[in-house]
Amino acid sequence: MARDDGTVGTQNGAKKEDEIIQLLDEADSQISASTTTDNADTEAPKKSPSFLWGTLPVGPVLASRLYASERPTPTAVQLSAFKIITAAGSKNNKKVPTRRSNAIIASPTGTGKTLAYLLPLLATSPGGQHGEGTGGVLIVTPTIELACQIQREVDALWPPSETEDARSSLFAVGADDFNDGSASDSEDEDEDDDDTDEQASADKIPPGRVILRSIQQAPIIAGTPKMLRMLYKEAERISRFSRVDTTITREELATSRALLSNLRAIVLDEADRLLRTEAVARETAERKERKLSQRVLEEAESLALDNYTPLPPKPKKRKLIVARQTQTELLLRDLPIPSLDNVQIVCASATVGRTMRRQLMQILGATSADAAATLVVGEEDARVKSKNAEKRKSVLLPEKLQHSFCVVDIDSVGDEMLSDEQSEMSVAEKNEERMIQATIRALWNTMTSMEEAKPIIVFPGKIGVDRVQRELLARGLEDVRTLRNLDGLSPEADIQVDMLQMNDEHDWKSIPVYIIGERFARGLDLADVGYVFLLTPPSSAAGYAHMAGRTGRRGLEGMAITLVRPKNNEVQRFAAIAEALGLKFAPSLATLPDVLGEDRDHDLNSRVEIETESKVTHPWANLSESSLKRKKNSELLDYLTNYGVESESSMKADLVAAIQKLHSQD
Repeated sequence: MARDDGTVGTQNGAKKEDEIIQLLDEADSQISASTTTDNADTEAPKKSPSFLWGTLPVGPVLASRLYASERPTPTAVQLSAFKIITAAGSKNNKKVPTRRSNAIIASPTGTGKTLAYLLPLLATSPGGQHGEGTGGVLIVTPTIELACQIQREVDALWPPSETEDARSSLFAVGADDFNDGSASDSEDEDEDDDDTDEQASADKIPPGRVILRSIQQAPIIAGTPKMLRMLYKEAERISRFSRVDTTITREELATSRALLSNLRAIVLDEADRLLRTEAVARETAERKERKLSQRVLEEAESLALDNYTPLPPKPKKRKLIVARQTQTELLLRDLPIPSLDNVQIVCASATVGRTMRRQLMQILGATSADAAATLVVGEEDARVKSKNAEKRKSVLLPEKLQHSFCVVDIDSVGDEMLSDEQSEMSVAEKNEERMIQATIRALWNTMTSMEEAKPIIVFPGKIGVDRVQRELLARGLEDVRTLRNLDGLSPEADIQVDMLQMNDEHDWKSIPVYIIGERFARGLDLADVGYVFLLTPPSSAAGYAHMAGRTGRRGLEGMAITLVRPKNNEVQRFAAIAEALGLKFAPSLATLPDVLGEDRDHDLNSRVEIETESKVTHPWANLSESSLKRKKNSELLDYLTNYGVESESSMKADLVAAIQKLHSQD
């Protein structure tokens, strides 16, 4: 029996369970029957059942829409996730379905993790697109743009209504404000503002109620954790004070009650970013290091007392940086539900480690990481089981993604290249400006030296989105986009093109160039991106995996190029990232054109092909002999092989000598 708020009771839920199990049985029987036909019939391929997408029983409606969206078969991670997320049972009564299994989807970028959790959640909906009930599925994202991107995926499977407003089945919280440029784009907000929304003045509508009025019975809600907290806090307040607050309408009360009663699944997309796993890992490592240092100090003091020698000096105290509680944790804590055990929780990310699994275990109060959630991975990647350590490390990145780097020479920009206003800056400000100009110059020369013009994503680092956008527009690019206008030309571009009177014959002029901040890289899926430029090495290997993984998606080829400045110790940091991820730089990519020499023309009209051979930069060039000796023989051999050097001996001393000889040729 259906309830008034649009949800479906447990009887319909049990029927849905039986239907899915029956579909699975029918799929197995039909697939097995098709494989046992006579040899005469094998020449004519049989059409798969209408309710199958590949081998997944998603139902005829979803299957037809998936095929229509040019997705012929599911990926490995989608196959694995569907079986685990849809699995459910009951302890005593088979007619009463229990909560479905929690899952953590860990798969490289570009393998379809979004569809891996969306498809099973939609296929197991108790009432389908029109009977799910308001807020049945809650998707937490680090950015609003990612929520809008997930909305487009949902619209392909559950098309918007055919009414004039064409309401989507997924409501992206803050999407309208985001498009207008007035919303916060990230979940990285202070956690000390819990009561700011409650202190709103009487003549101002609380933000949570504004969101509540806009939902309009959307079965799926997505947004950043801070905005979702405001929404659920307001829904709880309306349900509690509906009899005394005369400003509450019947529609608001009905929506609030539906939100508080319908929630069946919570998705944490880019879970390690939402839970700030890196900060937690650093804090854990720091605590372990302090305990070890304290133990060593105590042993040294005890030994000094026994030998009547002076006590060793105590180390200088350092402030421990404690990872703060995240907005996501506060959201899960404040959700007005009896327990998180009553809902299904699905996490997804390309960088899932033990720290994140332990975080989820603590949040759910589980006895172990395996008991908290089942780990879902795609088994078809041969690198997972490879005996080569470098290949196993690179499993976080798309298999066809190539990597390159370029050293930026700040000295190539002299004081004479600064403007009159910049010449009056302090020494530190001048050096900073020279660094920016040299980096953008290297970006431009490297970009325009590529054999084929393809869409580009640029991560500007500390230089900033606005500065890079202005510089590229001034050099003649038409289509420079930022997070605010991912789907169209920037209005500033037309002005620049009119001023420069560009020649339409050049390919690079109209190629889209996206300039995006590092914290918005997660989950971003832009079509046909061929190159990714990182204007500075990221702070961690996980950051590099997410940014470089914006290209080379869905089995296509791509290239990630990192610009490094040796004077800022960026080469060492990038070398550590390369070692952690097992990056290998193909010779054809490592020998980039000389971007440190004379700058080319500032526009695209007189582009000159530079065919000079550049100098190869080695990531271990600044390592000392002792640092090289601490590395394994296999790592030294792989390093030499990567740069085309064959060593006759496998002794560590000979390998180190060969590497030093290689570096001396630079």
